[in-house]
Amino acid sequence: MSTGYARIVSNKLDAHHAATLAYQFAVEVINQGKQALIQSREHEPDRSIQQNRFYWGPCLKEISEQARIDGQRWASEAWHELFKRMFLGYEIKKVRVAGRAKTTVIRRLRSTTGLKVRAMSEYLEKVQAFATTDLGVMFSVASWEGYE
Repeated sequence: MSTGYARIVSNKLDAHHAATLAYQFAVEVINQGKQALIQSREHEPDRSIQQNRFYWGPCLKEISEQARIDGQRWASEAWHELFKRMFLGYEIKKVRVAGRAKTTVIRRLRSTTGLKVRAMSEYLEKVQAFATTDLGVMFSVASWEGYE
């Protein structure tokens, strides 16, 4: 048996069909004496190619061309690292390591790669607001939504 069932639907007929298949899968799991999880939520698409192109294109490029910290210019990659720290932060994970009695805490910087469209939009707004107000950057393109 497969490990699960998931579908993205956009109309009532497809939703009904998906629910029926999920029910059938759940019955198979229950018949094996296990619990089944049936879940439904709004689908959030991953960040768009357009958002990513805007971020690495005019957004970071114009920041790297115009902004300075203590008189020094920085490459797009350096600004990207700063903004991740400022606006995304870190995720904390506890893991067991062989030979150690206590769990080890791992702190990892979050990435824009895992952001959904809405979260990436908020991130871009924060980056642009900071660059405009604190660094004096003037953007040639106001938003990713108008960028091709």
